[in-house]
Formats: sequence, C-alpha cells, structure tokens
Amino acid sequence: MPARTFRLGSSVDDLSALAAFVEAFCGEQSIPDRASFHLGVVLEEVASNIVLHGFADGEAHEATVTLSREGDSVRIDVVDDGPAFDPLSTAAPDTTSALIDREVGGLGVEMMRKMTDSQTYRREDGRNRLTLVKRL
Repeated sequence: MPARTFRLGSSVDDLSALAAFVEAFCGEQSIPDRASFHLGVVLEEVASNIVLHGFADGEAHEATVTLSREGDSVRIDVVDDGPAFDPLSTAAPDTTSALIDREVGGLGVEMMRKMTDSQTYRREDGRNRLTLVKRL
C-alpha cells in the first residue's frame, strides 16, 4: 500500500480527524493493537504540540502527517511550517522529583522517544521535518 497523508490545519479540531486517519491506516495495514495504540498516542502528542505551540501566532498554517508501511515497520513523516523546533534536543524530563518541583513539559517528547524505535529531525526549506519509525 502506498503512503497515506493527512493535512493538519491550525485548529485543535483537526486532532480528532487525525486520530481517525491513524486508526484507519492501522486497520488497513493490520497493525497490531499495541503498536496502533502507540502510533495514536505519539501522533496526538506531536500534532497537538504543533497546533498549540508551533502555530500559536494566529496565522494560517499547515502540517502534513504521512504514514507508510515499510516491511515490519511503520514510518511517520511530520512536516510543518512553524518556527524551528527540534523536539529531540530537549532533555528527558525529571520524573523522580515531587510533582510540585518538576518543570512543566517534556513528558510528551519522552513518550514519543519510548513509543517509537528511531527518531530524526531536520530543518529544511523553512520547515520542521520529524521522522519516526515504529517496529511492529
């Protein structure tokens, strides 16, 4: 099956449509339930961060999420035109301190790292390009 692409706009309302897109892809590709769950969580986190933080300037923006099955893996390519942000450069969050003492943020990126098997980021042509691979 060829890759499938979803266009994500600047609205959080698009996140439920993205979830349906991921679910449909996983069903078509007979992705195991656990991997399907991981893909859904990861993409919800990545997409919500793009919409809420990368697109916070009120301007019209668009991101694309492309899913492709490559043998025993799923490749995810996320491209957006928001400000440069490399999520892979963020430090792992402190999960040992009391909640009141912890810095806000970072848990979503950590989930992305734990729920996928490889992650790469690059800034190219004024766009953020995040590639994730999930082995099945």
